Order: sequence, then C-alpha cells, then structure tokens
Amino acid sequence: MTPPSLDELPSHAKALPSMPEVVNYLIRSLGDESADVDTIAHHINSEPVIVARLLAAANSAASGLSTHIFSAKQAFLVLGADRVISIILASALSYRYDTRSAGFDARLLWRHSLGVAACARVLAEHTGVNRDLAFTGGLLHDIGQLLMYTASPVSYIQALELHHKDDIPIIAAERTVFGYDHAEAGRALAITWKLPNNIADAIAAHHEPDELGSEIGNLIHVSEVLSHALDLGEQPNNRVPDLSDLACANLGLSWPKLAGHFPEIEARYDGIRIALGI
Repeated sequence: MTPPSLDELPSHAKALPSMPEVVNYLIRSLGDESADVDTIAHHINSEPVIVARLLAAANSAASGLSTHIFSAKQAFLVLGADRVISIILASALSYRYDTRSAGFDARLLWRHSLGVAACARVLAEHTGVNRDLAFTGGLLHDIGQLLMYTASPVSYIQALELHHKDDIPIIAAERTVFGYDHAEAGRALAITWKLPNNIADAIAAHHEPDELGSEIGNLIHVSEVLSHALDLGEQPNNRVPDLSDLACANLGLSWPKLAGHFPEIEARYDGIRIALGI
C-alpha cells in the first residue's frame, strides 16, 4: 500500500483520539500569567485518569504530612504548578495515545518524549525560554511518528526496519519510504490541531534546527540530542543524533554548560517518569 502524501496526511489525524480538554486548555494558556489554579483544576477534573495520576504523585510527595491529598487544587499546593502541568500533559498524552503493536510501541515513544521534555524544561530555565512551552514542545516533538504509523502502519514499520537494518537516521528512513519525515508530519498535525506556532516550530525543527532558525526549535533540538546522550528513554539501539553547533551558539550553550545540567535533568526525568508509572 502506498503511504499518504504529506498533503493527505492531516486527514488521517481523525483516526487519532482528540486531545483532552485539559491539554488543549494548558497548551492555549502557555505563558498566560492570568491562568488561575481554579480554572485549571476544573479542566483537570474532566479527565479521571489524569486526576488519579496527579493525586498519586501528590500523595507520594506529601507522604510525610498528616493529611491526604484528595483534590487537584490541593495537588497544586503540594507539587507546585510546574510539576502539576508536566504530569498533566505527559499523563494525558501517554494514556490517550498508547498504541502498541508488533514493531511499534508508543510507550517507548512517550518515554523518549518525556526525556526530551525534561531536558527542555531544565535548559529553558537557563536560557530564558518559556519553561512550559519548552516542556510541551519536547513532549510533542515526535507526535508525527504516531500520525505516520496511524496513517500507514505497514509503511512505517518498513521505515523503522530500514532505520535499524541500515543504521541510518530515522528521518532518512522515513523520507525513503514516505517522501517526508516525522518532523514535517508533526508540523502538519500541529497546524491541523491549531496548536500555537511555537509548538509547530519546535516539532518541525528538532532534527534540523538550522533551516528554521527558531529559538524554541534550537532548544528542542539540543534537548533531543541530550536525551539520547543520557539514554533517558532507554531506547533499543539508542543512537545519538548530531548536535548543531549553531543551535548551541544561538542559545548561548556549550558542552561544558550542558554537562553541568545532567544531574538536574536526570532527576527531573526520573521524578515525572515514576509519577506516571512509565
């Protein structure tokens, strides 16, 4: 079966579950300082699975306290807004898009994406980029893989086999089979979902940031490389992509600076991964 063209691909997005309301709300409100806890908590309560994960994380963090956490609003007080938002986004996406079949395991995809998101949040704190935007960009950077697999499972498995057999970058294997790669597919999906332009840029640029030249694209690219270098997602046949010197220079980062953040990145990743049970 011939895989769909890039122009045809967005029509297959209907086969994916819709974004949870709380995720849509959080993504729309990135950087909005007027977004209040009560409104966010209201949206959280529409997703029982997210509420359960959030309360489990909050009660674990509050194990030394005498009281139990039983509401999303209390979870904010115990965990802090940054960690709550991280758990909400990661939990919703990993639960809603948990596709597994022979040759493709979305759990591995989300574990890697969580690693990139953890890297992105830490680096954002040291480069002046919006932290929530960075985390979301990292979490969604590989969403194009899921769309390509959904649109044409046989073709995407062929691309994965080519990637492993010939030891070539996944984007090169995808281009051979599909004529485009998951960064392009993810950008098309972000536009279809009406996600913010910065998120679309983060997805589009994470493998080849120099072509787009966006700050968030540079950040997600560096985070992608670091995640592989630290093997955060414990990926089979892990391969570290080439790091763009220009992206690092534009962010004011050097390898010694990056290395200094490794313990913090690993601690952030482990904390969220344990909270989500991924």
